[in-house]
Amino acid sequence: MRGSGRSNRTPGGETLKSGQLGTADVTASTIANIGPGIDFYFAFGVIAVTAGVAAPLTILAAGVAVVLLAFTVAEFTKAEPSAGSFITYVETALGPRAGVVTALLVTVGYTIAMAAVFTMSGGMVALTIAHYTSLHIAWGPLAVLLTLGAIWLTMRGVKLSTTAVGVAVLVQVIIMVLVCIIVLVDQRAHLSGSPFAWAHLTGGLTGLSAGFPLALYMFIGWENGPALAEECRTPRRTIPRALFISVAVGVALFVFFAYSTVTGFNYDVSSIGRSSVPFLTMSDHYFGGAAVLAWLAGIVSVLATLVAGTNSQARMFFDGGRSGLLPAWLGRLRPKVDTPVNALLVMGAAGLGIIGVWWVSHLISGNTGSMNPVGLYAECSTMGTIVILFVYFLTTLSLPFFMWRRHRDSFSLMRHVAIPILGSLTLLVPFVELCKPGQPAPYSEFPFIALAILAVAVVLAYVVVHRHPLTGAGEGTKFSGD
Repeated sequence: MRGSGRSNRTPGGETLKSGQLGTADVTASTIANIGPGIDFYFAFGVIAVTAGVAAPLTILAAGVAVVLLAFTVAEFTKAEPSAGSFITYVETALGPRAGVVTALLVTVGYTIAMAAVFTMSGGMVALTIAHYTSLHIAWGPLAVLLTLGAIWLTMRGVKLSTTAVGVAVLVQVIIMVLVCIIVLVDQRAHLSGSPFAWAHLTGGLTGLSAGFPLALYMFIGWENGPALAEECRTPRRTIPRALFISVAVGVALFVFFAYSTVTGFNYDVSSIGRSSVPFLTMSDHYFGGAAVLAWLAGIVSVLATLVAGTNSQARMFFDGGRSGLLPAWLGRLRPKVDTPVNALLVMGAAGLGIIGVWWVSHLISGNTGSMNPVGLYAECSTMGTIVILFVYFLTTLSLPFFMWRRHRDSFSLMRHVAIPILGSLTLLVPFVELCKPGQPAPYSEFPFIALAILAVAVVLAYVVVHRHPLTGAGEGTKFSGD
C-alpha cells in the first residue's frame, strides 16, 4: 500500500464525471443493489422457519434498522457528498488510521458479499435450466462469463449501466408483484392478519432476533447511492432522496412478498422451510407453466444486482485509491467514459478468486455438500455481512464527530447523536446472532475470521499512516457540489 502516488489532478486525485445521474437513476440502481428478487428468493425460507408465521415482522424490524442507518448516511451526504461514502466519512471524522481500517474493511467485506452475487449469477441460470430441462450445466463457468459481462457493461459508463439496471428492476418487480397478486386473489377467502401478529411470532423476541441478521442482509445494497454522489446532479438532495425512496420501496416489496408467500403456503412455515426457494415453489404451484417468468425474474434480479453492486463498490475502492487509503492505482479512471477501470477489474478478479478459494477449501475438507451455488451464496453472504457490520458501526460512530468538527453550525443532538446511537444499537442484534456459539461449520468460524480481518486492518492502518503521514490528505477536500 502507498500513502502517496496520486494522479496529477487535484488534491483528491482524479474526479468522476458529474451531472450524469438523477434521483430516478440512483433509486433504480439502489433498489437493484438491494436485490428484491434474489435476496428474497434465498433468504426468506430461513427467516420463516426462525420467526414463524409472523416472519414479515422480522423484515419490518430490519427495515427500521436500515432506516436509522440510511438517515445517518444521508446526513453525511447532505453535508459533503463523496464517492468514497463510508471511507470518506470515517476518515474525515476519526482520522487517517480509522480511514485506512474502513477502506480495508470495505474492500474485504463488499468483495466477499459480491462474490455471493457472482456465484448466483451463474447459479440461478444453472438452476433454472435444470428445473425446466434434463441438463445440469456447471454454474462456475457461467458465473465467470456473466461477471465479465457485467464488468464490461460498467466500464462503458455509469449512465448506460444504470439505465440497463433500471429496466431490469422494473421487469423483476412487475413479475414478482404479479405472482403475489395471483396468489392473494386465489387465497382471498383465507387472508388473515396473522403474519403481522406478535402472537404468531415463534419464540417472540427470540424468533425475531434469530431471523434479523438474514432480514438485514436482504437490505444490504441500500448504501449504493452515496458512492454515486460524485456523478449525480445536485447530490446533496438527490442522494438522501434516493436513499429513503429505495429503502421504503425495499421494505414495502419484501413485506408484500413475505405476506404473499406465507399466505400462499397456507400459513404452514414448515412447508416453507422444506422448500429450497419458497417463492419459486409457490410460483410453480399457482402459475403452472407461466412460473418460468418467476425463474427468469430471479435471473434478471441477480444480474441487476451484479451490475449495480459492481458500480457502487468499485467507486468506493476508487476513492480509497485516489486519496491514498488504498493502493494509488485503484484511483485511476478510464479515459473518455471516466470509469474506475482498475477498481472494477480488481473487484471482479478478487470476487471470482474468493469463489475459487471456497471451492478448493471444500474439496480439501471433503465437505462438498455446500459447493452448490446456494451453499456458496449463503456462506459468502454471511461472511461478508459480518465484516460490513463493522463498517456500519464505524459510520454511526463517526457522524457526531464529523458534524461537530466540520459543520458545527448545523449540529443537532437528535439528528447527529441520538439517531446514530439508535442505529448502532440495532447492529448489536445481528452481531450477537451471527457470532453466538453452537453454529455449524463454517459459520462458527466466520466471527473469528472477521475479528482477524479487523485486527489485520488496524495493524496495517498504523503501519501505513506511520510510513506515509499524508495518507488520506485528499479526503474531505473535494466533494461533488450542487
